Amino acid sequence: MYNLKRRLKEGNLLVGTMISELRNPNVAYMLSQCGYDFFIIDNEHGAYSPETLSDLIAAARGAGIAPLVRIPEIRRETILKPLDSGAAGLLVPQVNTAKQAEEIIFHAKYPPAGNRGVALRRAHSLYGRVKPAEYLKQANEETFIAVQAESPTAVENLDSIAAVLGVDAIFVGPFDLSVSLGIPGEVNHPREVEAIDRVIEVCRQRGTISGIHLFDLEALKKWVQKGMRFVTYSSDVALLADAGANGIGELKKSFKK
Repeated sequence: MYNLKRRLKEGNLLVGTMISELRNPNVAYMLSQCGYDFFIIDNEHGAYSPETLSDLIAAARGAGIAPLVRIPEIRRETILKPLDSGAAGLLVPQVNTAKQAEEIIFHAKYPPAGNRGVALRRAHSLYGRVKPAEYLKQANEETFIAVQAESPTAVENLDSIAAVLGVDAIFVGPFDLSVSLGIPGEVNHPREVEAIDRVIEVCRQRGTISGIHLFDLEALKKWVQKGMRFVTYSSDVALLADAGANGIGELKKSFKK
């Protein structure tokens, strides 16, 4: 099992990244060596098959880094399959109401907290023989569920969403939020900042973790300073493309015919 929830409760900052293109399971070892605490396998915008998801999750376990999966939609299969493959938890996009949050928990948690289907000798239990009652309780306690606030409706309903038992974190999708606010891409716009500040405040009041995904390191530092503890910096695409572009740019600047 993973210890994301325990580490967050202890006040630690956990930093991850998002992958949507790289498929070699060894990426888990690379990210672990960088010092990332977790990574999110993006199956909302990415195109990972169930088999590739399972391979990435298995490698993450070996590398000592927690794998989470961003699912494409709220549905029993999209929730059940990554968890049975051993994911540490889920990131669920476009969660706008408490009812949606409750449906996620219903499929993600074993009875009595939910109605997750039980298949115990699977990747999530490392194929071992477990004591059912003890294991189900442990899995319910440790499975990490983060829901994304990406619209004015979500921000308006934050208090009721955060109140749903089993929701561990409210995670801001800043770009989608800016689009829904009518300020596409302006993630530092006062209206966007006000909405994100509300996420932090509601989470603080409810004892829920707040988080965000950003590519701008300085902007991300500011949200960490405001109290966010579960954040993702950059992505596989940006880390590869930007490092390459920056290096080539510097080399060509230094070259004189």
